[in-house]
Amino acid sequence: MAGGNSFFWQKRQRLNSRVFQLMAAVLCSLLPQLSFADERLKSLLDGTDMTPAISGLQIAVIENGEVSRQFAIGLVGGPDGRPTAINHDHKIRVASISKLVVAIGVMRLAEQESVDLDADVSDYLGWTLRNPNHRSREITLRQLLSHTSSIRDAGEYFIPAGKGDLRDFFDPNSEFWRDGAHWAPKAEAPGAYFEYANLNFGVIAEVIERVSAQRFDQFMRESVLRPLGLTADFNACEVPREELGGALSKRFEGYKWHPEQSWTTQVDGKQRVCFYGDAMLDNPAAFLESYELGSNATLFSPQGGLRASADDLATILELLINKGAFRGKQLLAPKSIEELLAPAWELSSVENNGLSAGEAEPGGDADGLMTSYGLSVHRIDMRAWGFENGPRHLVGHLGQAYGVLSHALFDPVSGDGIVTIIGGTGDNPDINGGHSPLYRIEEELLHWWVNQRESDGNEPAKPQIMAFPVDRPS
Repeated sequence: MAGGNSFFWQKRQRLNSRVFQLMAAVLCSLLPQLSFADERLKSLLDGTDMTPAISGLQIAVIENGEVSRQFAIGLVGGPDGRPTAINHDHKIRVASISKLVVAIGVMRLAEQESVDLDADVSDYLGWTLRNPNHRSREITLRQLLSHTSSIRDAGEYFIPAGKGDLRDFFDPNSEFWRDGAHWAPKAEAPGAYFEYANLNFGVIAEVIERVSAQRFDQFMRESVLRPLGLTADFNACEVPREELGGALSKRFEGYKWHPEQSWTTQVDGKQRVCFYGDAMLDNPAAFLESYELGSNATLFSPQGGLRASADDLATILELLINKGAFRGKQLLAPKSIEELLAPAWELSSVENNGLSAGEAEPGGDADGLMTSYGLSVHRIDMRAWGFENGPRHLVGHLGQAYGVLSHALFDPVSGDGIVTIIGGTGDNPDINGGHSPLYRIEEELLHWWVNQRESDGNEPAKPQIMAFPVDRPS
């Protein structure tokens, strides 16, 4: 008996020794990366001479179509509305990257032959959608997805719960008509002119509801997000409370910046807003129960309301990189992925077929932001943006809202990509211009990615998860 115990004790000692050696080897392999990440990313977190401090940062790096590195540093708004350490599970309102995810939902319907991208959307809406300056021109899903529909935001693109229907934007007898400002002038015909407009996605969400017989947020949950294993959601109240991360910024009433003050939650704070206008209702749950499909799908912010982490968005990019395949299943056909990524619009050589500044005023630093666009896919020429190294082209989407700055971009040639979510800035991010239409802090993160790719020799790396919580009271 004693001899048996001695044998197992010696065996256990050898096993512990091997485990220790393995752990030591892993730690040694991580040290250069930890040091690199700590120096570069933490310096951006605290702010530099050229960039403001940022509240928190999530990053997911993709190599050859798979996530290789993940980072979560800094702070995020917690359930009590106060700053707390950010982690990889926190879902943050990622702004316009939401559009890319909605496009995947549309392509699922197209593959089921529930919609035709080139058909008149009026057939799906149940009412006629026409630019009054081009009454004979049909408006299609392809035009809506590529911002060539001739629809304009005119300062507003959602209607709060109980205040009206989406159709009111296009009804001359409605207060939301705004003298026809939601329509482009005669010179900018449907299908011929690009101007970025969030309202396009309110219309798309309306189509989704009518053809799927599901509320927009439910359709996206069941047809796109859950099949990918994601708890991300367009309904903030469907995200586990401990995973919902509030955007933190130092922008206050009147949009004034106060870098010396403490971080404040901009959205998804102590009071959760499940959908636009729910705070004005006595019984939001009852409102949703009686909600009429296809009446006002702008409630769930299809243009920007997705709550997701960088890891979640990396899964979306992996789906695109791997031609619609996910964990052995084919969520979308390769042909659908090609259609999403291909250019649906490109700025002409004389720049007379669209505005390249996105939502910014033309004639400023943002000119050149959008010169090629797919179906909710931003197509970027990195050399034109002044990036001398790294991939020549990136595809994906950018986002900005409530202080959040987000990127989900990949190189279609190598399958490498990066997702970044800046949870908010401590000062105006537009203070110091760079060499591209991006904010300087966004440029710095892309340079960080390009440099670390080159330092790795672009070799696939083993998955690594790194978190550097920073305890900062302000």
